[in-house]
Amino acid sequence: MAVTSIWPIKGRVDKVINYARNPEKTHDKKSLLKLHEIEGVIEYAADEMKTETRALVTCLNLSSEENAAKEFMEVKHRYGKEDGRVCYHGYQSFKADEVDADTAHNIGVALAKELWGDRFQVVIATHCNTGHYHNHFVINSVSDVDGLKFYNSPQDYRHMREVSDRLCREARISVIENPDGKKKNYGEWAAEKNGKPTVRDTIRADIDRAILASTTEKDFIRVMEEMGYKIVTKTETGAPRQHPIVIPRGKKHFRLDGLGEFYELESIKQRIQNNIRKRVPFPEVKEDKKSPYYHYKEKAQKATGLYALYLYYCYELHIIVHKPASIKKVSVFLREDVTKLDQYIAQADFLGRTGITTTEELLSYKADKEALIKTLDNERKGLKNKQRQCARRNDEKGSAEIKAQVDVITSEMSAIRKEIKLCTAIAERSARVHENLEDIRQQESERKEKTTDELLVRRGGRTSRENDPERG
Repeated sequence: MAVTSIWPIKGRVDKVINYARNPEKTHDKKSLLKLHEIEGVIEYAADEMKTETRALVTCLNLSSEENAAKEFMEVKHRYGKEDGRVCYHGYQSFKADEVDADTAHNIGVALAKELWGDRFQVVIATHCNTGHYHNHFVINSVSDVDGLKFYNSPQDYRHMREVSDRLCREARISVIENPDGKKKNYGEWAAEKNGKPTVRDTIRADIDRAILASTTEKDFIRVMEEMGYKIVTKTETGAPRQHPIVIPRGKKHFRLDGLGEFYELESIKQRIQNNIRKRVPFPEVKEDKKSPYYHYKEKAQKATGLYALYLYYCYELHIIVHKPASIKKVSVFLREDVTKLDQYIAQADFLGRTGITTTEELLSYKADKEALIKTLDNERKGLKNKQRQCARRNDEKGSAEIKAQVDVITSEMSAIRKEIKLCTAIAERSARVHENLEDIRQQESERKEKTTDELLVRRGGRTSRENDPERG
């Protein structure tokens, strides 16, 4: 089974090529997603990597992988097209334990030759740093044959998938069969692979809840609106839409028939008609103090400031993960944050570890770390200059010792950059976290008031009937 993707890159082409050539540059499981923000990928020189950790690399229409970035830029300069998108980054991932390195690489090379080999310079690299083999393709944005720009239309992307599937079948490797023509983007595929909910998962779950709480289409639309969705079944002129859509608050729309079987509008209507009675979409469930997420609430009660805020938010998100049927009617935004639960947990752990409780302390900590990065970077540059001097003197021992110092500094800088990234994310998200928690409290308060009012009405109704002299 192979999953494919391709996207344009702006910035420095050597960063992308160096990443593709050297899988050891990043080790964490989230490294693949960081490629979409390629300018932030840490750059390492290829000749500093050990042979056994190098990727399998093949070049098309290039003299060597070491000169790839230079030759890319020479083509751009020749045709006067050095601005804009510098290259394209493609991706082809195989199911774990289904291929070996050579098979994966051969399929990648065959794919690149058929799609781009007659007009563009391409670097193909095979990695196994994420637990399964996958190919990276770095394609020059300017053709070395005619100087025309690379253009990847939706039709071209579909052709890439078709060729990839054909090559996989020829190699007796499974492919993702999609008889209805609907496809998942990489983010959804990766989330499902790692057992995390996707936006579509959330929408489907909420549609299921709304159906259970409805006996008419009007009921269904009302319940969906209460959960933060808009169902659009007609055009602006009032005519029925060929493809009805659902719009989560503040998000792009999704076609109902794109959510899968049983979620087309007609299927939803049929499921509603099958309901004999309305059921509660969010039934109450007693809080389980033994659940693994409960300790976040206990810690939040003892903590203060940002730390307490994030701890309580992690607690709420864990409730949504573990008890989806018992969720309070929270905003769509908060339910979407379940997909970022790992990030929020990391941010909460960071705040607890550093003792930061206010935004001012957070920004001060970030500024100190940014200053430290500059100091370490200057120190590393000085060591690299000394390393080059040792190389010119053929002093292998001295060069190795300095390289070890460089590696230590690089590792330290990597850890500091992660902390700076956490600071930035916390500063940007803390206001939204606070608003979401206020939203939860407000909706919980409204729910309790509504329940109390309903009880009073029912009790009042029984009393008046009992005192009615005309009864019986």
